[in-house]
Amino acid sequence: MNWNYPFGTTEYFFIFLFILAYVTYIIRTVRIARQLQTTARTLIIKLFLRSITFSLLIISLLGPSFGEAERDIQAKGKDIFLIVDLSKSMDAADVTPSRLEKVKFEINRFIQNERSNRIGIIIFSNEAFIHVPLTYDNAALELFIQSLQTDLLPTSGTNVCGAAELAYNKLMNVPDPTGRAKIMVLFTDGESDFGCSNALYNNLRRFGIGVYAVGVGTKIGISIQQNGKPLMDKKDRLVISALDENFLKTLTSASRGSYYELNNTKNDIPRLINDIDQAEGTLVDSRTITVVSNKYYYFLGAALILILFDVLITIGTFRL
Repeated sequence: MNWNYPFGTTEYFFIFLFILAYVTYIIRTVRIARQLQTTARTLIIKLFLRSITFSLLIISLLGPSFGEAERDIQAKGKDIFLIVDLSKSMDAADVTPSRLEKVKFEINRFIQNERSNRIGIIIFSNEAFIHVPLTYDNAALELFIQSLQTDLLPTSGTNVCGAAELAYNKLMNVPDPTGRAKIMVLFTDGESDFGCSNALYNNLRRFGIGVYAVGVGTKIGISIQQNGKPLMDKKDRLVISALDENFLKTLTSASRGSYYELNNTKNDIPRLINDIDQAEGTLVDSRTITVVSNKYYYFLGAALILILFDVLITIGTFRL
């Protein structure tokens, strides 16, 4: 038998308290018996019963364990690239406080739920760049997430498909391309200047890469502020940025992915997290461990039964 907790000060205190209380009780009872000119031999029965009960309580407090069981533990991991749109339209305030700030907040929540997976970040506007390579370092991820701004990239425009192509290449450019489950999560308003090629869709389906697109913004849209003024196009017309839901749904449908919404009235991030958690990961490590459980309840149950007997069974203390 093994013990989960050491025999320490607590146990010594209870033993001392039990002995002190019971010795006091015995001395008092024997004095009364002498005054009555009789005996109190039945004290031995109660002493025996209560000593066993107390011993069982001490044993249960120490957490006895016996009987070992073997259990197979499997670790399944995923490689996840978060693809973040840093085009100027992500500054639009139809999502409070802005589309990009909302995305940054939700990405932080996302990585807190995916600690067992490798996560990287790709940023894009007209061109795509690796912002953070695949890593387990959540602290570094959180630091780089806070640095995301729409002026971080030198070019303007939106090329969602180019960013997805870069994510695909990075996910497959590893020594063992099939060694881990692969996922890309896009955070964008979908206002893409370019369409995706059939070759990209075929590759995503062929290698089972999970595509999850989060549409950020509203269908009605809002004007974009630049230097404190509404942004105007070359024809001096007000630029309105709106969520292009159709493009994102087409992308996810062609790649057998899933589409989610993120705005002030609807937040699908919890559903996104749940879907990625439910996605089948690739086996990374497997081992068999020996599990030893705490069997304190057997001894506690026996002690409670003896306490019940002690209460219900009446024994005359003095023989008159």
